[in-house]
Amino acid sequence: MAGFIERNGPLSTGKRSFTLSDTLKRLSSFGMFYDDLVLRQSQAIGPVEDEFGYGQMNQMGLDDDNMYGAFAALSMADTTMRKNIPFFDQGYEGKRDELRKFSTHDEIEDILDILCDESIVYDNKNFIGNPELIGMDVSEEVSKYLNKSFRDIYQYFGFNSDQSAWYFFRKFLIDGYLSFEIIYNPEQDQIIGFKEIDPITLMPGYNKDDGKKVWVQFKDDPVKERVLYDAQIIYLSYSSITTASRVSYLERLIRSFNLMRIMEHTRVIWAVTNSSYRMKFIIPVGGKSKTRAKQSLAQLMGNYKEVVDFDWDSATLATNGKPMLQFNKEYWLPSKEGESPEIETLGGEGPELSDTEALKYFNDKLKMVSKIPFNRFMYEDGGGDFNLAADGMIRDEIKFSKFIKRLRSTFQEILVKPLWLQMCLKFPEFKDDAGFKTQIAIQFNEENMFAELKQMEIMEKRLDFISTMQDSLMKTDPVTMEEMPYFDMEFLVDRYLKLSPDDKASNEAYKQRQAAEDAEEPEVDPMDMGF
Repeated sequence: MAGFIERNGPLSTGKRSFTLSDTLKRLSSFGMFYDDLVLRQSQAIGPVEDEFGYGQMNQMGLDDDNMYGAFAALSMADTTMRKNIPFFDQGYEGKRDELRKFSTHDEIEDILDILCDESIVYDNKNFIGNPELIGMDVSEEVSKYLNKSFRDIYQYFGFNSDQSAWYFFRKFLIDGYLSFEIIYNPEQDQIIGFKEIDPITLMPGYNKDDGKKVWVQFKDDPVKERVLYDAQIIYLSYSSITTASRVSYLERLIRSFNLMRIMEHTRVIWAVTNSSYRMKFIIPVGGKSKTRAKQSLAQLMGNYKEVVDFDWDSATLATNGKPMLQFNKEYWLPSKEGESPEIETLGGEGPELSDTEALKYFNDKLKMVSKIPFNRFMYEDGGGDFNLAADGMIRDEIKFSKFIKRLRSTFQEILVKPLWLQMCLKFPEFKDDAGFKTQIAIQFNEENMFAELKQMEIMEKRLDFISTMQDSLMKTDPVTMEEMPYFDMEFLVDRYLKLSPDDKASNEAYKQRQAAEDAEEPEVDPMDMGF
C-alpha cells in the first residue's frame, strides 16, 4: 500500500521503503480501545452517510475491502472526528482563492491583524506559549522531557526564528484548514521535522488490515497517492462536520464588507458624476428629414462622447482609456422649431456628501460581525482607552476573550498533537492513558489582561464572602463549650470558590511536592550553627 509501506515517484531511483513502528500505528487508532469492532457492530446510519447517500460513501458493509470508502463509517463511529474535510467539498478550492483575494482588502487586513496580534503573543524569546499538564502530577523526568520536546517541536516548525506561527494562524483564519506531515526518524521513533500539506489533497480513511485511522493523499493518482497513518498528520479545521458552519472565520465578514463597500462606491460614484460641469446644447436642424437630423446629431455626439471607467480594486478612474476626468460634460439635442443655438448650464443637485451616517452604520456592522471590540478600531482617539481596572471592563472584552480561547483551543493542536506523540514514544505507559492526552495543553502568552483581572476580582469577592460566612455563624460545642464555625471550610470552598477539579488536583499536587521537599531537607542542629 503506497505511503507507509513504499513510496514511489518521478524523483525516485527505486523503491524507498518506510515502515512505521507498531507504537505509532497504535497511536493512530481512534483513541479508544477497539480496532474496527465499533464499525462492525453499528447498525444506524450516520449524518454524513445520509447526506452523501448510504451505500455510496460507505460501501464497506462487513466484507468490503475498499479502505477509501470508509470515511462515512469512520465519522459515524469516531465521536472525536468532528472536522470538516475540503476533499468532499468540490467548490472549496475556488472559494479558498476568493477568500485569499478578499483578505487583501485594507479593512479585512486590519481585522485579521488585530485578531492575530491578540491570539499570538510573542515573549522576549520568541515563544507564543509554554506546555503544561493541567491537574496531573508527574515525575521531574517527565516534566523536563515535556519542556524539552516542546522546545524541539517549536524549533522544527521554525517558530523560534521568525513569525511563522503568526502567519500560520492568519492562514488558518482565512483558509479554514491547516495540515502538516509529522516526519519521524524511524530508527529512534523521534520527531525530526514537519512538512506543510495542502488540506485539499487529504481524505480520511480506515485501514482494514490493522483497524487504524489513516489519511489518503491524492487518492487514485498512480504517481502521487500516499497513505499515511493518523500519527503522521496534523489536521486543523475551523468548521465542524456535524454542524452547519462557515468554512473559515473570514467568510463571516463577506456580507457586511460588501454592503459597506457598496455604500462607499455609491458615494464615490455620486461625487464623481456630479463633480462634472454640465452643459446642454440645442442644435437647430432646419428642414432636414428625421433621418438626416439623427445622422447630423450622431456625428456631433460622437465627437464629444466619453467613456468613464472606475476600477473598484485599485480605485483608479479613467476617461476614454486615459487616467483623467473630464469636468466639462456637454449634451447635444436637435430642435426643429428653433433657428438659433441655445446654450445653458445644468445644475447637479444630489444628497449631501458630508452626510456619512449610512456609511458609518455599515462600517460598524462590519466591526460587530468581526467579534472585535469597537475600542480596538478607535484610531482617531489613540486606539481607545486602555483601563486596567476590572470594574470598568465592558462585556465585549469578555466575549472577545472567550472567542480568542476558542480559536486557540483549535490552533493549539499544531503543537499539542506532536508533543503528545513524542511523550508517548518516550514513555510508552502514556499511550493507553486517556487522561494524559486530555491534560496536555499550551498556555498561550496573554496580552489581553481584562479577563484575568475580572477573574481576580471575582475570586477576591468570593474569598471575602467565604471568610465572612466562616466567621459570622458559630456554634457551641456541647462537650467543650467552645465556639466553633458552623460551616465546614471544605464545603464553603467547593460551594462558593468554584474551583475546578483540575485546580484542586493541581493544588494538592503542589502541596504534596512541597511536603516531600520539606521531608528531604535535613534538620539543622542549632549547636552546629554556633548557637
